[in-house]
Amino acid sequence: MRFHIITIFPEMFSSPLSHSILKKAQEKGMISVGLSDLRGYTTDRHRTTDDYPYGGGQGMVMKPEPLVAAIEDARQISRKPRVILLTPRGRVFDQAEASRLAQEEELVLICGRYEGVDERVSSFVDDELSIGDYTLSGGELAALVIIDCVTRLIPGVLGNVKSPQEDSFSTGLLEYPQYTRPEEFRGMKVPEILLSGDHMKINKWRREMSLKLTAERRPDLINKQQSSEEEIKLRQVHPTRLYAALLHYPVYDKNGRVVTTAVTNMDIHDIARSARTYGLRGFYVVTSVKALQKLAQKIITHWETGYGSEYNHTRKEALARVRLKDTLDDVIIDVERECGEKPRLVMTSARSGKGRTPFGEARNMLEKEPSVPFLLLFGTGWGLTDAVLADSNYILEPIEGGTDYNHLSVRSAAAIILDRLLGKQ
Repeated sequence: MRFHIITIFPEMFSSPLSHSILKKAQEKGMISVGLSDLRGYTTDRHRTTDDYPYGGGQGMVMKPEPLVAAIEDARQISRKPRVILLTPRGRVFDQAEASRLAQEEELVLICGRYEGVDERVSSFVDDELSIGDYTLSGGELAALVIIDCVTRLIPGVLGNVKSPQEDSFSTGLLEYPQYTRPEEFRGMKVPEILLSGDHMKINKWRREMSLKLTAERRPDLINKQQSSEEEIKLRQVHPTRLYAALLHYPVYDKNGRVVTTAVTNMDIHDIARSARTYGLRGFYVVTSVKALQKLAQKIITHWETGYGSEYNHTRKEALARVRLKDTLDDVIIDVERECGEKPRLVMTSARSGKGRTPFGEARNMLEKEPSVPFLLLFGTGWGLTDAVLADSNYILEPIEGGTDYNHLSVRSAAAIILDRLLGKQ
């Protein structure tokens, strides 16, 4: 496999290509990497590769003349290279795409820069790829990602032929948890099943853990899997895109006034543990009061990186799901950024009213629409205000205990509601 890179910064590649697997693959003759300095294809004395955009706007645009000259030169050197422009507008590069590219004899990777590449260059390339929905300074890092990922799939590059087959995404799922010596570290033990020597049970456990982790962290992947009935039941315990938020403003006090309530240690701990138990993708604590945010962050930090992380790793795992935001709008934006679409708002209230959604109906909705993000809102104080409830897509029916007493703590209500929506039946 030959990689040919077109870039204005060829020196960026020297260190990554001189270490680890990429170095060994070159030494074995399994891959070669050629670098073309785009400035060598310019015709002016300033070696200009970019210019101002027509129509105005910020930044500079890469000129077509040197890029096309470099592409044509690369095509003459090789018999049939696949020419790929690295751009945020391209198809998202994934493991399946890496497997396809590993079948090619030569890849020409064009590293975009600045505000982009002159549109006419697209007529001279075979494909356009992006490595993700975020912004880089240029395509050089993207090119290195593709080189590394594709190289791993070339037979003989890795010592163990099964290694690339068991990596995350190679099976369509995230990889199962891995452990090594010592058997116990700071109170955290290796799961007993991995010490059993029963490889059938170990393989089953690994498959279940892969499904579980993927359902929690990358549900967009798990929905594509062909699974057994047992695995489908396992997935249903972990909804694909369900988040929860605990609002401290705007909420009512007992006199019906709109107030801001205090953040409490117990609420954060208990709802975070419920969120972890039922596989929620995130739990938001919402308050705009900086002193309360500081308190919440102190609690989270203690369990994530402080003494608590060593004392109780299960608590650390739960608190890792907590996110702090100023407003409900900030939460919605965050979920939309993560899922690619706005979440449907499912709100809770201890007050009865028209149009309340039964728990059974809500549960069926979550199971039938696993790709849709849902945001489950809980209110502190005496509940969410009418103005907040008015923006909901659904309002769940209140929890009723069979008496006229209806004053559950929000953390108790959250646990009950999550179990009714997601618990095993």
